[in-house]
Amino acid sequence: MDLPVLDISPCGVLYLASLTQHHGCEIHPHCSMNLLHGHFGPWLIVGREDLFDLLSCSVSTCSGAWTGHLGPHWQLRSSSGATGLCMDPMGQLVARLVPLLLLLLPEQGAEACGTSRCCFQDPPYPDADSGSPPDSASGPRDLSCYRLFDAGFECSWEYDGPAAGVSHFLRCCLKSGRCCYFAAGSATKLQFSDQDGISVLHTVTLWVESWVTNRTEKSPEITLNLYNSVKYDPPPSGDIKVSMSAGQLLMEWETPARQDGAELQFRHRTPGSPWKLGNCQHQDDAAFGENNGESCLCPLEIDTAQEFQLRRRQRPRPGASASPWSSWSRPVCVPPGTLPQPEVKFLVEPLASNGTRQVTLQMQRPQLQLPEGCRGPKSGAEVTYHLHLHMLSCPCKAQATKTMRFRKTLHLSGAAYDLAVFSCNRFGPGPNQSLHIPADTYTEPRALNISVRTSGTTMHWPAQASGLTYCIEWQPQGQDGSTANCTLTTPKDQDPTGMVTHHWSQASGAMQQTTCYHIIVFASSRPEKPNSWYTLLSAYHFGGNASVAGIPQDVLVSKGGLDFVSVDWKPSPLSTCPGVLKEYVIRCQNKDSNQVSELSVNSTETQVILRGCLGAGANYSVQVRADTATMKGAWSQPRHFHMGFPVVHFVHCPHISGELPEHPPPGRPCVPQPEQGLSAPVPTPAHTPCQHCC
Repeated sequence: MDLPVLDISPCGVLYLASLTQHHGCEIHPHCSMNLLHGHFGPWLIVGREDLFDLLSCSVSTCSGAWTGHLGPHWQLRSSSGATGLCMDPMGQLVARLVPLLLLLLPEQGAEACGTSRCCFQDPPYPDADSGSPPDSASGPRDLSCYRLFDAGFECSWEYDGPAAGVSHFLRCCLKSGRCCYFAAGSATKLQFSDQDGISVLHTVTLWVESWVTNRTEKSPEITLNLYNSVKYDPPPSGDIKVSMSAGQLLMEWETPARQDGAELQFRHRTPGSPWKLGNCQHQDDAAFGENNGESCLCPLEIDTAQEFQLRRRQRPRPGASASPWSSWSRPVCVPPGTLPQPEVKFLVEPLASNGTRQVTLQMQRPQLQLPEGCRGPKSGAEVTYHLHLHMLSCPCKAQATKTMRFRKTLHLSGAAYDLAVFSCNRFGPGPNQSLHIPADTYTEPRALNISVRTSGTTMHWPAQASGLTYCIEWQPQGQDGSTANCTLTTPKDQDPTGMVTHHWSQASGAMQQTTCYHIIVFASSRPEKPNSWYTLLSAYHFGGNASVAGIPQDVLVSKGGLDFVSVDWKPSPLSTCPGVLKEYVIRCQNKDSNQVSELSVNSTETQVILRGCLGAGANYSVQVRADTATMKGAWSQPRHFHMGFPVVHFVHCPHISGELPEHPPPGRPCVPQPEQGLSAPVPTPAHTPCQHCC
């Protein structure tokens, strides 16, 4: 049988090698140091075979390079039996190694107990048999020992006894029967490395003894190979993606480095309920986890929130004991599958002088119960509420919509808006409630400063702050906004007159139709934000040839007495355009003398009485026109009439003629009564004040 030899590198580090390395023996990948070339002699290490367990790496694996400490029972001798000079297989002379080796190998029982290494001495407390039986209710329990990735080894356990004054000791017995201990203090977790005196490649037995108030309690023992017992990391909670798939929850994450082929479990709970355990589908059988990832299908609750935690472990190998589970991941909080629709009411105030109106939203938020681990901010189960604002007016603007967090008040222009309030969770938006805010109907009681010429239409309005963008919108009166036209303008230079001027050419066809247009001018310093616009001007304009289109129709002259007539007409089409019609003008012409008189009446009047200015027996004509603030209208067709002479109707009185037997009623004078239509000449009555004088 090949015996292990002790190689000493030029740096003085101990190495164990086997003579069989000269026959192609491979280097074990778990040994922590590489073989340094250059033997100082094939020294053989002989002794009891069971003491080989004191090495960090076992020679039984035919290693080419070994590191670790040697136990005190080892003896050294050369391959030739000498303890002095010897020759290596190449015949080279080497130095005497015995003094150096004697310094490196301590005697039995001479090793000191440090704070990190496993101490091969009796523990500093009474025998564990004086305490409670193993796995007692108050003693240590659930001991688990395992290898960590890139962090050595670790043992952890549970302890429900009093924390004050307790001292925990992790005990370990090697295959040889030698035992040591780590002092953990009050901690219930301890880490160590393969250099701390415990064999990690061979089976060891471990347990925990807890000493408190002169009593020692012991946990159940576990026997395992530390290197093969690997504890995986839990899924990285911050990187777990949650989505819905075919009515279930799909959780996906990247596999931790060098931890492939894991077995997965989850546990979940709803508000007020205990944890429920579940197994994830086998990764080899599932079409999950793209880009070398892992995933797990979990149940989805429709009406309640859930808290999930996941854990991983190395999938058991045939004939080997199962590795420990990783710790549970941080909570993964999932909202209900269906969110209730919010109930929203709104109140719109009148348009203020700054061109905006306040919209107040009142929402009844549904109450959502959350599990214990999901009650903090940004847990993932929370529900947020948002507004989606769509400005319907001014369709030529660059940006018409904006989504924002829910707010109770909005300040919007007088435009029409669609508003949607919706809930949102980690799965996306939920149901929404749509609201329509109609356009403000208030218009200024004045006409716009618009001039229409053959070259086109020009519009003026007072300038606001520099750098503003103006949107001019126009549409026929009474339309719903679908036929609105608009144009944007951003004046570059300040007009000396303090006015903004915009011109439409005749070819553009803007407001050429003979009808009433509603014109609104909006302004904004940030036109990309739909909620930044305000109403600058809202008025009406009658397009086309308003002079001809506004002629009053159906002018009628009625004789109402001896010296007056009534002139009636139908309202001008301009009167339907708010703020456009200024007044009516009535023109009365004496056809015999060509004398002309005009009088003005309110835009709301459709009748006038001409009294005291009409001569008896004369012929007259009457015309009516409708004027705007910037334009005189065209006259209506003339209406002709003739003022006849009044006649005397004689009343027979008994006291004069004696013809009637009855006397007239008291107070009734016998005076002539004028009657229209009689041709007998009578003196012209004296001129009296008239209601509307020509």
